[in-house]
Amino acid sequence: MLSYPDYNRSILNIISSVMSYYRRPYEYPTLAELDKRLSKFYKNIVLIVLDGMGTDMMERNLPYGNFLRKNFVQNLTSVFPSTTASAMTSYYTGVSPNEHGWLGWSLFFKEFCRMIDVFTNTDTYTKQSIAISNAAEFVMPYETIYKSISESIIGDVQPFTISQSKVNIAENGNIHKTADKFERVCELIELICKTNQNTFTYVQWCSPDDTAHRTGCYSDETKKKLTEISQMLEKTSEKLTDTIFIISADHGMIDISNELFIERMPDIAECLVMPPLIESRAMSFFVKSDRRTDFERAFNTNIGNDFLLFSHREVFEKKLLGAGKTHPKTNDFIGDYFACAISDVCLKYRTLNTKPKSMSKANHGGLTEQEMTVPLIICETPQTITYTQKKIF
Repeated sequence: MLSYPDYNRSILNIISSVMSYYRRPYEYPTLAELDKRLSKFYKNIVLIVLDGMGTDMMERNLPYGNFLRKNFVQNLTSVFPSTTASAMTSYYTGVSPNEHGWLGWSLFFKEFCRMIDVFTNTDTYTKQSIAISNAAEFVMPYETIYKSISESIIGDVQPFTISQSKVNIAENGNIHKTADKFERVCELIELICKTNQNTFTYVQWCSPDDTAHRTGCYSDETKKKLTEISQMLEKTSEKLTDTIFIISADHGMIDISNELFIERMPDIAECLVMPPLIESRAMSFFVKSDRRTDFERAFNTNIGNDFLLFSHREVFEKKLLGAGKTHPKTNDFIGDYFACAISDVCLKYRTLNTKPKSMSKANHGGLTEQEMTVPLIICETPQTITYTQKKIF
């Protein structure tokens, strides 16, 4: 089953509700159920994003009485493409991929004449480091929500961010902490929430995505990882008061059955101006102007059962990437055609200097329900402070 992004009920709308709570500007509608929970006063808001934990993965790996499942509120959609670079940047900024331009993992920057993996700042094919500190941030800088939250009329709100040390999170009004084990994440959350300040904490954690890529969505390893995270979050929540936990994901994942290599399909490859880009399940194609009919015919013959093909115009007419003002680089990255996965197959393109890489057991980026549907989980701790006591409104 397919699931298109709903930018009225998506991960973006979580940010809108948080910004509404702090009386700060926001771009997209809020979520009524989250707004209802936030109508009480909470000294601490903790937003935890578990990379790759779609609703399907959560429900098939965890029993109903588990902490994450018993606090499940509703389903949301990811943004599109349903992948880390686009979705996490939407969490950071509160705007859609169309507006921030970070569409996926591998993007061609004409400014550097290179295909660059935006989060690792390396050449997509050779894996060489790009000389500038972060090429994507240099070309596509963005404003985070943290500075705005720190200016809330609630007063004395300190934003914190927590991630693994390998994850680069911009500092803009926030205090950034790193942790390479989830136990340490929970320790930091507890320390932050027990300060005398009002706090907002954003946690970005690379699991279960990292495990599922290696072992699959429903492997024993993935189930164990999710179970451990859920148990640690439950114990942490039991130690705190005046805190609300908002837990979701950037995207879901689907087990992969096969990889199709475009360079092995000469009737498609010969139509291309350059290698395709973005993601293996959300791929942008730049096609020779006199070969577009040939490309469409070859694509539908070879890959049409596994991918939907949209023209450049259709991507924006259908608002697949979101609404708002289109970032100039978004137009650069969306080629003549955009292919969106609807099955369990990935597309790859190997150049002569591509470093070999084994096939992932699971992946994301496409339009399937497993990839696009993520849970909204809310856990409220006991309240000891009221609006009246704080006198903040």
